[in-house]
Amino acid sequence: MNITRKIATALTGAALAASGVIFTAPTAHADVNSCLSYLESIGYPFKTEHFYGCYHAKRDWMLCYDILRNDNVHYGVAARACDYGAM
Repeated sequence: MNITRKIATALTGAALAASGVIFTAPTAHADVNSCLSYLESIGYPFKTEHFYGCYHAKRDWMLCYDILRNDNVHYGVAARACDYGAM
């Protein structure tokens, strides 16, 4: 009975490992607040466009960048803010 239980446990562990259930870490949370805080710390006051840009950073970094650049955010600041939003 003991050997059967060990084999079943080993097979279950192997199946879970193969499916990625055991080793799957939770996805990183897109941090819109970090993106917005960075923009404000550089001197760009809160705007709705900044929120939309930061909101899209996780799924589409380039869209975030384009939105911020269209609102006249300096290219280096926009890139860094989108990086923070994508974390």
